[in-house]
Amino acid sequence: MTTTHGSPEDMAAEDRSRDRTRVVTIDNKDSGDTIRIRRKVTDTVGSVITAMYEEFRRSRDAEDRLVCRHNGQDVFQFAALTLEEYLHRGHCQDLHWTFAGGTGGA
Repeated sequence: MTTTHGSPEDMAAEDRSRDRTRVVTIDNKDSGDTIRIRRKVTDTVGSVITAMYEEFRRSRDAEDRLVCRHNGQDVFQFAALTLEEYLHRGHCQDLHWTFAGGTGGA
């Protein structure tokens, strides 16, 4: 049995706020870690990327790769878009990305 608490207005506001956020799942191919970052749909893809680097305790390298797990599309190129714009334009609808650090070397 499920019970709810609060007025109908409170519950409606809570539902709207939940609808206005998304969870981005990012798999780190280097470490095997998976993180989930919740952001408002008005936040940029770039803010998710910044949070990812903080979570993985890494600095960005020019050879790093961040792609949509479903279709392999590069995510970095969409840093200026909000999550809402990113999704509305049909990019990576499940918000499941894969990160791989640059290999470096000569």
